[in-house]
Amino acid sequence: MKKIFLTFLLFFLICFNSFVFAKTADSKNYKINADNLYMISLTVLNNLNYKIEEMQSTSGYILFKTNNEDEYLLVVTSIGEEASNVKITKLKQTSPLIEIQNTIYNEIANNLSNIPVKAE
Repeated sequence: MKKIFLTFLLFFLICFNSFVFAKTADSKNYKINADNLYMISLTVLNNLNYKIEEMQSTSGYILFKTNNEDEYLLVVTSIGEEASNVKITKLKQTSPLIEIQNTIYNEIANNLSNIPVKAE
């Protein structure tokens, strides 16, 4: 049932990309490509000791649990060659969202300078 819900949610997010990923309270844009932002997001979730339940880099989603066993979905989408968006949604209606979002967004901003650079 969880996979069906997750598949439906991803389908919805992909189909309505421009509408859903407009800058809202639960999404944030960064001036970095989507691949690097996805890796930074994984690093941040790991550093915060959140349990990563499922991840898929091709569609850009990470399903994770906090220490309180609340489940969240983090989706990274590309909005240009050097810009991308992170959207965090809760899977249960009773889970707190604002605190988790602010913590993750602040950690991503702090880790933007830790991107590996290709040697020339």
